[in-house]
Parts: sequence; C-alpha cells; structure tokens
Amino acid sequence: MNDKKMISIDRFNTNERAVIDETFRGLVQKYKLRTGKEPDGKKEKEFTAEARQMVMTIKQNNEKEKELAAKKPVRKKKPSSLAESEVNDFNWSASITRGKR
Repeated sequence: MNDKKMISIDRFNTNERAVIDETFRGLVQKYKLRTGKEPDGKKEKEFTAEARQMVMTIKQNNEKEKELAAKKPVRKKKPSSLAESEVNDFNWSASITRGKR
C-alpha cells in the first residue's frame, strides 16, 4: 500500500531534525484530536516517515531554487529605464555623447 521508504535521519542537519520533531509532534497531536486516543508504534513510525518526507521535499525544493538562481544570469536593465535608487555609477562622457544632436 504505502511504498515510501524511511529516509535516514543522517541526511538532515540539526535544524532540520528539530523541524522534523516539531512536525512529528504536530502530526501526533492532530491524530489525538481526530481519534481521541494515543497512536500506537506503527502509527508513530508512519508519522515519523511522513515528517521526514515533508522536510526532505522542502529541502530539495530549496536546493533546486538555489541551483536555478545560480544558473540564471542577472538581467541588466537599460540605463534609461533604471530608477534613481538603482543607478550605481553615472558615466558623464557617455551622457554627453548621447545628448549631442
């Protein structure tokens, strides 16, 4: 039925492990409110696997975004379309030659 494998806890750093614990506690609390009883060992294992899966998907999405941001070249705007706050340096000689008619 459920073909998801358990992700090893070694693949997470300490911050991610804390997030996994919080997610696990949230899933257990949600189960308690819904059913009114404590989860057994099998349910706890399912909740642990689900919490790890959720954190791993977030981690992978963040890594993909970083890769895309690194690959994507910065798009430069035309100097005429820049706002005042975006202008870093102003080339007076280029401005004078452009202004001649």
